Amino acid sequence: MLLLNRFGRVTLVVIALLIAFAIVLVAQGSAIASSLPSTLESLWPGSSTTTRPPPTENANTAPNTDADADADADAGAGAGAGAGAEDDDDIDTERKDISYDLTIPVSTGCENLVNDLQQRLIHAYSERLRGVRYANIWGYLETENKGDAAIWSAQQILLTMLGIETMEACRFMDKDCDIKKFRARLEAHKPHSAIIMAGGGNFNDYYWEDQPSRMKMISNFTDVPVRAFPQSVYMTNPERIEATKKAFTKHKDLQLAARDRPSYEWLDEAFGEVEGIEADLVPDIAFMWGNRSDFRVNTKKTHDILILARKDKEISSGDSSDIEFGEGELDLGGSVGKVTYEKIDWKFTETPGIDGEKKEKGKNQRAWAKSVTGFEHLGSARFVITDRLHGHIMSTLIGAPHVLMDSKLGKNLNFHNTWTRDCECTRIASNISEALDVARLWFEQPENQD
Repeated sequence: MLLLNRFGRVTLVVIALLIAFAIVLVAQGSAIASSLPSTLESLWPGSSTTTRPPPTENANTAPNTDADADADADAGAGAGAGAGAEDDDDIDTERKDISYDLTIPVSTGCENLVNDLQQRLIHAYSERLRGVRYANIWGYLETENKGDAAIWSAQQILLTMLGIETMEACRFMDKDCDIKKFRARLEAHKPHSAIIMAGGGNFNDYYWEDQPSRMKMISNFTDVPVRAFPQSVYMTNPERIEATKKAFTKHKDLQLAARDRPSYEWLDEAFGEVEGIEADLVPDIAFMWGNRSDFRVNTKKTHDILILARKDKEISSGDSSDIEFGEGELDLGGSVGKVTYEKIDWKFTETPGIDGEKKEKGKNQRAWAKSVTGFEHLGSARFVITDRLHGHIMSTLIGAPHVLMDSKLGKNLNFHNTWTRDCECTRIASNISEALDVARLWFEQPENQD
């Protein structure tokens, strides 16, 4: 009897301990769960993330003030942006607008924003390219422009991720293109084939070279689904706008994509009511490179400042003609004094190792080599100043502290104001003098002094 009493008391103690232990586990589990971010919230459009939504103002419009936030939210309600953009009801209208604050030193890194924009692209094109297994690319561009190369390589990264094989690539129907082969490859893989128009900034009537070619292709391939990687749109000529509408409306399975809010609004106004044509608002395809901070961290520093400057007729607020191309010194004044610089336009810098006796012929291989050279240029300096859009985008990908100035067509600030205005490694300057002031503020910080 005594043994039973002892056993009973031990049993009751054990049960009490187990109950107490269970209560502690439940309490700790709730606390941990409440402190963790939702995976979906951090990855997908329409969620509450650290990335701010695209604004509605144009490139030359000042950023929203706090007092304007509610008004902007009301004005944007109901303006859908296709498969590649969030519903306006889900947009968080609060912005930091850190890149417009020139009183705060620029920092390094922008990983959360880069991750978010990459996931937006994956999400959008997983939907838009559903069912496509084979694709011909329209708009292949072979130049030394490292931004164009980064676009091409990023497109291939995404297509590979989605299990889509690239077959043929052309830019013009009547030049350097076997159009019969182009069509035959598409026919051979129906209904799982499509034409995808390359991304970039040539959807415009300023140069009027790629746009007529794009119009001609769409008019001649009305029996093939046509999709698009994101473009900047700049159309001002009424006759050319009308010609574009006439060509595009012939197609009944056409998807267009804009990489900034003003471009999307133009597409929506031009084609929003046209059956068979849809438009998306998505980030530049180069964000498929993802975070590449390795180029910032591992590339040997050869200069204090890299000035990546346009050398063409699109020069505008980024005019740095008073500074010579090549290497030299700049006096930033203040406590910083003289710094070393290199000034280039990477459209005219050669990529090592792909030409010469053993010329690399592969499109993907050439583009990849040029892209890497571009990343290495940006990573070779401690600070970057640029008026090239992909100077900004690729600096953001590697997290390099940099200043962006606009170009004549406004595409730099249109893109920035839509997607990257809250990136803390970026500042916006209206001219080269202001850009150098931002650089001086960065070099004045104790952690950035030699």
